[in-house]
Amino acid sequence: MNKSQAYKVLDEAGLDGLVAFNPVNIFYLGNFVAFNVKIQTREPSFAVFPRDEKKPTILVVGSTDLWQISNGLRETAQIIPYSAATNWHDFVGQESVDTGLEAAPGLTSILQINEAGLTPRELDWIGIEKRFEGQFMPTPQHALVMALKEAGLDHAKVAVDDLRLTEILKSAGHYTTQCVDGDNIFRKIRVVKSDVEVRHMRCIAAVNQQAAMNMIQQLDVGASNADIDQLFAIEAAKLGAKATWLAAGSVGGLTNGEIIKNQPILVDAVSEINYYHGDFGRTVVAGEPSKELLERTKLLQIGWQAALEIMRPGVRYSEIEKAARFAMKSSGLKMPPLIVVPHSVGLQHTDEPYRDNLPFQVKDDLILEENMTLTVDFPSLEMGWGNCHLEDLVRITKDGVEALATIDSPLVVI
Repeated sequence: MNKSQAYKVLDEAGLDGLVAFNPVNIFYLGNFVAFNVKIQTREPSFAVFPRDEKKPTILVVGSTDLWQISNGLRETAQIIPYSAATNWHDFVGQESVDTGLEAAPGLTSILQINEAGLTPRELDWIGIEKRFEGQFMPTPQHALVMALKEAGLDHAKVAVDDLRLTEILKSAGHYTTQCVDGDNIFRKIRVVKSDVEVRHMRCIAAVNQQAAMNMIQQLDVGASNADIDQLFAIEAAKLGAKATWLAAGSVGGLTNGEIIKNQPILVDAVSEINYYHGDFGRTVVAGEPSKELLERTKLLQIGWQAALEIMRPGVRYSEIEKAARFAMKSSGLKMPPLIVVPHSVGLQHTDEPYRDNLPFQVKDDLILEENMTLTVDFPSLEMGWGNCHLEDLVRITKDGVEALATIDSPLVVI
């Protein structure tokens, strides 16, 4: 995570820390995705981040996650594990329980162990359970209360990404931490990437683009959206990524249900590695591109180039759109129906804050900062004719932009 950005945002908001319930934010703070998150249990994991730099970031996970953590494949925040309440039947009908629950021991307590045949990794698994022996919390709620205490936030004002956390804390008899709606606080922090995150974004931008181009080169007349989805999933997997979203044809898919000769389609491809997302768009046509198609994709290229030239710290989203539209209108080419949308990309496809002080979400006119990673969507949608697109990922530098993958022609002929 970007700690310096977190401290800045928390100070501006007058907050003492963060508590994450959303898996995206748990991963951001704790650098781990728990097993119970993957199988979508009700209260699978939490992460706590204090503004006090002397206090630890804490990750709440199930005891079943300890073996993975002990493998040492990634660094994690300080851990507080929970197991299960063995005497739960004593509390049936109670709305909250603050004391008296007994926690089950770790997994190795119920396993048969052949001491002579243990591998070094198995010894580590046993070792991490011994390290937490007698410290397992009986429920994830009670583990969260303990995490708040250790982070110095048990009598503090914290931003939470899900207001259900207030009720979760009450169920464990905890009422002294003030929880305020903090989804946008997390977004304001995540929008500016750390150096580690920038490396993740360079990796996925290149891989996502390559996977999409490999997929496009295999397309032909007659291919359906299901065919295209499958091809992209395969090509992403070959490169170590996971396909998460693909638009082919238009927003609603192929207008004829399949690729037809000479009709331009858009391709907008998103995949992820280590939970960081790539975003890539091109225009595809099976057959000879028409003069109008060549002009329209040229126009997108002009707009994108104008956007790239203006993008630097201090520039607003609206200024990017204005510059792109001005360049396209000044080109002398016919202006088709066009959308110009800058947006951040990271742990989410649209990884950016929205406007404050509204009871619903409205896109904010963000000011660019160094180490934002973003794209500008350039879809041209015309029912009865066809659709075009251009989209590449970039990083904002001190005085301009860094292309995170290859910026080339909007048009791909197959």
